[in-house]
Amino acid sequence: MGNVPQGNPLAHRPHPARRPGRGQLMMPGLEWVNAAYSGRPQITMPYGLGDTTDLTNALTVLKLAGLRAVVESHDTIRLADGRRARFPSLTQRPRDDDPDDAELLLLAPRTVTATQIALAEQTATVLLVDVDRRRVWIDGEQALGTRERWKDAAPIYVTFAVARMLAVNGSTFDRLVEAGLTPGQVDDGLARLGKRVHRTDIGWESRQVGGLVDFAIACYPGPGGVRTRWTSDLPLIEQAERLISADCRISGRAISDRPGYPAISKREMPYRLVAFTEEEVDMAALGFEPDTIGFVGTELIRPADPTIFLTAAVTGYTDRTDDVITANTLLRSDFRNEDDAASLQEVRDRLQFLADTSYDLRHNLPS
Repeated sequence: MGNVPQGNPLAHRPHPARRPGRGQLMMPGLEWVNAAYSGRPQITMPYGLGDTTDLTNALTVLKLAGLRAVVESHDTIRLADGRRARFPSLTQRPRDDDPDDAELLLLAPRTVTATQIALAEQTATVLLVDVDRRRVWIDGEQALGTRERWKDAAPIYVTFAVARMLAVNGSTFDRLVEAGLTPGQVDDGLARLGKRVHRTDIGWESRQVGGLVDFAIACYPGPGGVRTRWTSDLPLIEQAERLISADCRISGRAISDRPGYPAISKREMPYRLVAFTEEEVDMAALGFEPDTIGFVGTELIRPADPTIFLTAAVTGYTDRTDDVITANTLLRSDFRNEDDAASLQEVRDRLQFLADTSYDLRHNLPS
């Protein structure tokens, strides 16, 4: 793993309208929990191994799907048709009976991933139960719940797009629609932002000066979609130019070498270039080949977020993502070094300064 900067990389100068930090939000008497997590080194379990699966909750959701089942043992249930479904063993305690005598593999994780859904849809012997969202897959088909799960994410992405467009300059409802959103999407996004925004006589803006800047950077859930890694003998600057010529938007610290972009100081180029694309890109024709090492080269992301190119266009960028997405790219860097952390701080500071200045100008306040 790379060097992770100590402390909060989003630290910023005090401001009377800023929200309190994580430690301040901790419930009274539980500040010690936050302090305990800050210790080094942290000792963690592999993902999911610390979770306790609730078999009773899984049976409740199965009943909603019309699949009545009874508990046969601590890790096995029997469906009404006689088939047995068993959890995968997550302990070293051996079973006395044949571990392969169950007809179905039972999965009921706390968080169901897209990969697990794909497995359940392509494998008839997997019984997948999503307790939180009341969804069930069996025999390669979904038996309960919303089928088009991407629709769950779309309103969230639109909400963060609205937040990015309001974060610095504010906007009117009509201008948000003119940017490419529907009136219904704007209504829903503003409602989801709740008390983070408010309406004034000149339009919508962040309730706290600069508050949406930090929210949009730190709380953005990520672009989703699919990432591939590529390598080329060309300098990274030339790689960026070729990707831009293919209608990609570059992001992160690599844009520090783009002309007219003052947010990030000149430093050594990063070891990896990040680019977003809306369409398939013929990377071979651009001089790239698949990266089999994983430590150098270019990341090409085809995002699930449909608003990344929209907010870049609103900002006036045709070669890079908007500044908030750029900051989030830096925040999510796999191997964030001191230069990345410093670049993140510079982008955030610039956005906060612009938000403060814009607020003063909008409301005719003395500078």
